[in-house]
Amino acid sequence: MGSTSVVEIASLVGAELAAETRVTVQGASLDSTTINDGELFAALPGRSSHGATFIEQAIQRGASAILTDSTGTQLIATSKVAVEVPVLVVGNPRACLGDVCKLVYGDPAAEIMLIGVTGTNGKSTTTSMIYQAARAAGVNSGLIGTLATFINGEEIPTTRTTPEAPDLFRTLVRMKAAGVKLVAMEVSSIALSEHRVNGLEFDCVGFTNLSHDHLDYHDSMAEYFAAKAQLFTPQFAHMAFICTDSPWGEKLCEKIEIPHESVGTVGTPDWKLRRHSDSFPWLLSGPRDEIRLEPLAMPGSINAMNAALALTILDHIGIRGATVVDAICRATVAGRGELVGKLLDVSIFVDYAHSPESIREFLTGVKSEFGGRIITVLGAGGDRDSSKREEMGRVSASCSDVVIVTDDNPRSEDPTHIRHQIISGAGTIPNSQVIEVADRREAIIAALHLATGHDVIAILGKGHERGQEMKGHMIAFSDIDVVAELLRGRVDGD
Repeated sequence: MGSTSVVEIASLVGAELAAETRVTVQGASLDSTTINDGELFAALPGRSSHGATFIEQAIQRGASAILTDSTGTQLIATSKVAVEVPVLVVGNPRACLGDVCKLVYGDPAAEIMLIGVTGTNGKSTTTSMIYQAARAAGVNSGLIGTLATFINGEEIPTTRTTPEAPDLFRTLVRMKAAGVKLVAMEVSSIALSEHRVNGLEFDCVGFTNLSHDHLDYHDSMAEYFAAKAQLFTPQFAHMAFICTDSPWGEKLCEKIEIPHESVGTVGTPDWKLRRHSDSFPWLLSGPRDEIRLEPLAMPGSINAMNAALALTILDHIGIRGATVVDAICRATVAGRGELVGKLLDVSIFVDYAHSPESIREFLTGVKSEFGGRIITVLGAGGDRDSSKREEMGRVSASCSDVVIVTDDNPRSEDPTHIRHQIISGAGTIPNSQVIEVADRREAIIAALHLATGHDVIAILGKGHERGQEMKGHMIAFSDIDVVAELLRGRVDGD
């Protein structure tokens, strides 16, 4: 990666330069605290402040140019900072930042097979399955998503499902240097709305499903869907695979403008997933292959659908065969339908399910595979979509024998209020057994004390997360670690 002239960037984004300049940039950044010498500082409007308020710090650290909007220029003009670097002003700097990064970083994805997956539920599982199967087939691969970023098995911690454009392009540069040939990437609706993947072209994209979630960010399900649907346009993708078991998947197939194939369990999709036999629980039949799936490491029909989507995408790009199918069936994902322990015959699962539909899918899948009672532990996040909480309670109570309502990242909200919203929904289910235990560790202990025989404990909501956010503080907490600790001691007092 070399340097890029500011003149070339200005031409790309349609910005005028006040004077002739020979300034170049070697990278881009949104963060004034970590920007490196010679990089372009993207001073963008944010939810709480404008990036232009941090111009002084960015320049002190060596920013060689500024990309901002008219509000940014006003803030610069009224500040006491002497800005002597070129300032590029555009109407929507966030929308063009991806293309700027593509230019500055030399289009690192050009020689990489780029796969994007979006949907409310299943993004992490599907992309992880693709990544694990590709590696099993001998393909140098990368993964970008909620859990972490992986480069050929090396983990790089991440804080966002889909990184901001500068971070994303820097990661792709690193992957290219490591010889990565395929990248499976989660693409969130928020990332699409905020233009984080602008400048990328995906060889293939996948749609899992759409259900009630993120309505604290999107005003309606229609807006939520519209954000997801952007990925399935010629601007971003060449080919798509769409799960059509939901009306939203069918709607996407109706409006899509790029080549696509449907995947589902109902109707007549291009790829039909159906129950098969005890030895091979699932059969996936499509236009180019018929695939028998052995029992999956992760339970439930939702994970079978995730596997089907992963297999159809891999088949399209030419990665197929027994090794690939075996890797998909054996795939595990931290905190996604993860069997984290057993207490005699009691099975204990941790899953990230935190929307009504994902809770229903997971619990019905567990019920179809296990004979005992289902004891569910869940809460709901604070400062997020509160309209789904009562429905989460209703679904949990209708799909479980016992529901233990507890805390799950209450953030700045009153955790008691959050719990009572869930309980009010659960209480609408006749004969439901609902227990309130505020402390999450104590809630897990209560579930272990209640479980007998072949019962299943489903601890939902946090999945892979390793913290509990309360009143501005992040407290170390992991459902997975707590279960392991309690099982080592066979539950305190037992």
